[in-house]
Amino acid sequence: MVKPSIAGILDGTRRMTLMIEDLVDTARLDGGHLALEREAIRLSDFLGEILEHSDKIIDLDRLTVDVAEDLPTVFADANRLERIFMNLLTNACKYSPPDSPVRITARTETDCVRIAVIDKGRGIDEGDLPHIFDRFYRVKGENRKDRVGLGLYIARMLVEAHGGRIGAESVPGRGSTFFFTL
Repeated sequence: MVKPSIAGILDGTRRMTLMIEDLVDTARLDGGHLALEREAIRLSDFLGEILEHSDKIIDLDRLTVDVAEDLPTVFADANRLERIFMNLLTNACKYSPPDSPVRITARTETDCVRIAVIDKGRGIDEGDLPHIFDRFYRVKGENRKDRVGLGLYIARMLVEAHGGRIGAESVPGRGSTFFFTL
């Protein structure tokens, strides 16, 4: 009886800590005070390493990974890049049926690298799509009290701080694709 109570307290503390970190990062991003610690990153290796260490958070068996081996080296903040990627990936896993596949792609485009996370979830209504990267925005019908609507906003701000672009495409009832470029 005591262990579940302690586990609940620890989980609540972890969620509250993450919310506070999100609020602090939001203030830093909005004020232009978030310094990026850029380094050379070989994306194909980097994405593989992130996934290797994510088995406690994500069911890796449901992932399909299609990452080009010839991705260029990018100069980015590794911690921030991981946060962007993990935000998109955990959202895809969270908002799609547990047994449905989630696909990760990374490809070189004309002048950038495009990383995408594709799910077979419920999708996002057309009216919500333009706003999902706004601060505190939550999709209509999303009633979870442990979400404040900062994850995608922070991802957008971090991608833009790297000089990239972030976006989403979705068909209600068929799933969503979230992507960012560097």
